[in-house]
Amino acid sequence: MTLDLIQAIAAGSTDQVLCTVMQVRGSAPRHAGSRMLAGAEGLLGGSVGGGRGEAMALAACRELLGGARPSVLEIDMQGLEAEGPAMVCGGTSRLLIEPLASRAPYFAALALLERGEPAVLVKRPATGETGVMDGTGRWVQGDLDGADPALAREAAATGHPVLAEASGLFYDPVEPREKLLILGGGHVGRALAAIAPGLGFAVTVGDDREAFLEPGRFPSSVATASGSFTDIVAGFPFDPSTYVVIVSRGHLCDLECVRAILAKTYRFAGFMGSRRKTRLVLGQVLADGFDPAKVEALCAPIGLELGAETPEELAVAIAAELIAVRRRAECLAGVHQARKARRRAP
Repeated sequence: MTLDLIQAIAAGSTDQVLCTVMQVRGSAPRHAGSRMLAGAEGLLGGSVGGGRGEAMALAACRELLGGARPSVLEIDMQGLEAEGPAMVCGGTSRLLIEPLASRAPYFAALALLERGEPAVLVKRPATGETGVMDGTGRWVQGDLDGADPALAREAAATGHPVLAEASGLFYDPVEPREKLLILGGGHVGRALAAIAPGLGFAVTVGDDREAFLEPGRFPSSVATASGSFTDIVAGFPFDPSTYVVIVSRGHLCDLECVRAILAKTYRFAGFMGSRRKTRLVLGQVLADGFDPAKVEALCAPIGLELGAETPEELAVAIAAELIAVRRRAECLAGVHQARKARRRAP
């Protein structure tokens, strides 16, 4: 669930229904944890897959408007004929359709998210009960019998929901708004800032050259910060949902940025450059005495290997890596191994 959807629920009327994909078997348009909010006027936000399946979910939501009890909808997509009416994705989705009679759990979750902390909505689909745990498995609102703090911690750590069949409880994690700090407002920084807001990031571009932060260079939703890179980093509100992309104008600025961020908390950080530049910068911060594990975790050269050359292509390659990190994509293990090999190559 996105922060925007939580905010819409908290601010909305009582006549709303939330639809959540609890479980997927086989192939389906959306993964478990995808959500859709509906009201009397129809779709209000989110998506559980589009097409016929989403139409079925919307119809189920309309039936429960103003209702008190949730229901579970199974959508079968295992049709065998390309020209037949049945959906042919190859799997089934189990959806929780719940009227939002109480906003209290969502206000509690929103308070955690606004502090940069994850929240886990713990739901009992059979009764409509909902409570909220934090990322450590501690109750923040409500207290459902049979809840397992370890499952809440698992959901918060992986970002994936957990459906506990034995207890009948559904652990639905919600992550804070992800912040992206782009250090460098040149060609690549500008191109990345143009696409990142559409990916759901709250974007700030920092540069020590005020001319590169002039109004009109970036979308209106993008914040800017001027000054030395050290001061920009010092003034930025880092938290575990922060991503940092360093695309400054040279290795000395990159080194300044890397030194500044290594003392901070973040989810992802990396910088752009050749193998030689990467080795020199990383070698210097190791010599400075920074934590070797944190230095090794820096993603450099940043971006997935797409053969990108232009600033716009490089921005897409970097954005692709940000998405992979967000989704905890399986490809990341291979990406990290290849990156280490490139660093060692002459």
